[in-house]
Amino acid sequence: TPYVTLSHWALPQGLLSPPEKRAWWARDDDTGEPIPEIQEEFLSFVDTCFTAFGDRVKMWFTFNEPWTMTFLASGWGKAPCHPDLSEQSKDPYIAAHNVLNAHAAAVDLYRRKYQKKQGGKIGITLNSDWREPKTSDPQDVAAALRGMAFNLGWFADPIFGGQGDYPPSMRRFMGDRLPKFTFDQKALINGSADFFALNHYGSGWSTYSEKPGADNAYASVTNDGLVHGQSAWLYGAGWGLRKLLRWVHHRYGHPIIYLTEGGWSIKAEDVSTGIADKERALYYYNYTAEMARAISEDGIDVRGYFAWSLMDNYEWERGYLERFGTVYNDYRPGWDANAPVAQMSQPTAGLQVRTRKFSSCWLERVTRENALTHPDNFNGCIDPSIFSGNWTDARQPHCPRRMTVDKSGLSGHVFGANNDSPAGCNGKTDKVWGPLRAAISGGTVVIDFAGLGGSDRLQGFWNNRTKTIDWSDGGFWMPIEELVLV
Repeated sequence: TPYVTLSHWALPQGLLSPPEKRAWWARDDDTGEPIPEIQEEFLSFVDTCFTAFGDRVKMWFTFNEPWTMTFLASGWGKAPCHPDLSEQSKDPYIAAHNVLNAHAAAVDLYRRKYQKKQGGKIGITLNSDWREPKTSDPQDVAAALRGMAFNLGWFADPIFGGQGDYPPSMRRFMGDRLPKFTFDQKALINGSADFFALNHYGSGWSTYSEKPGADNAYASVTNDGLVHGQSAWLYGAGWGLRKLLRWVHHRYGHPIIYLTEGGWSIKAEDVSTGIADKERALYYYNYTAEMARAISEDGIDVRGYFAWSLMDNYEWERGYLERFGTVYNDYRPGWDANAPVAQMSQPTAGLQVRTRKFSSCWLERVTRENALTHPDNFNGCIDPSIFSGNWTDARQPHCPRRMTVDKSGLSGHVFGANNDSPAGCNGKTDKVWGPLRAAISGGTVVIDFAGLGGSDRLQGFWNNRTKTIDWSDGGFWMPIEELVLV
């Protein structure tokens, strides 16, 4: 079942082009109150998505991380941002107000027009670290609670809190800077989610601060003693996830929870260091173990956990420098004159081989066996020698292939036979070919089949369940005991 996010920060320039269009940051210039400048465009967009894809999509998310797209964008310069909309004392709260109202309107549209006949669910993806009091001092405890309320509660309370409004403590501390919902807006936003979707990565220690700070919570956050990922902001603590789940569970009346993101960044300069990511597997082991305890011991209804991410990719402002993937992507970094920063380390055209990391194979084992194996007790991915042997192509019945793997495990050769007959190879009129050079990286093999009318860089991946080589063009090779070439 696809899980689809409708809006993940990006907007057409025609909708975010100050001063003409201020999108979610739009306000009445006389009163300063938020106005739904692009809400109708957003509703038209989501209506189109529900119509076109609702027969297949049963899990919808209106927005991804509204805290990030409003608070970090206004004043911190994160995506999406604009210098004219970066007054941190007011712009994030205007944007958040408009986003929450647009979310509520989209959910109302789906429930009225589509939910009964399509049978889907809809919500919004929120994000939060856990804030643990650094000491038992009541001021530190209160600072941690305010930090949670002013970040996660800012968006969760209006939807799940029962009143359709921001946290009372946030209103008390911020006064008139926090916009007010109308009676009708409160009615629409209250309960406007069928589940609680949450992105969570790390934790930190909260202490009382005499200064309000950027979020006005009068709290400072440190990370002493916590494991640090490659990302400057990422500090891991599996126990923090369990405490966060308990906070959501008790504050919002025991909702169904989906953990829609969580992951660990590790620096890697090449494939050999990149695939040796036991640290990432340990992160998932600890976090999944704490999630399991929250389910079995605390009675929390967690329905899913999504790992970020499948493979190394473009990480917003960090570009390709930080790697969260469970699959290593060889970007072949080089010069790109059009890149705004780091022109010497941008992906280049060519053979960008993808290789499964230790964490990918570990996650596969956990999923297949439905058991949480400690990474120390897991031997890792398959050895490249698995490709050495005799194979047959499902698209060429009875046509043999043989692959050899060099001692280095990084290269080899393949040769075989084809036959245009629907019956496949017969050992008499077959066309023998090869050897073709094979580039091998872990459980990935790349072969140039251009001379046979195929791709010049066809990638194959070892399938541990079926014991086949699955090719990127949809084909697969099965192992055979004997090889017959004429």
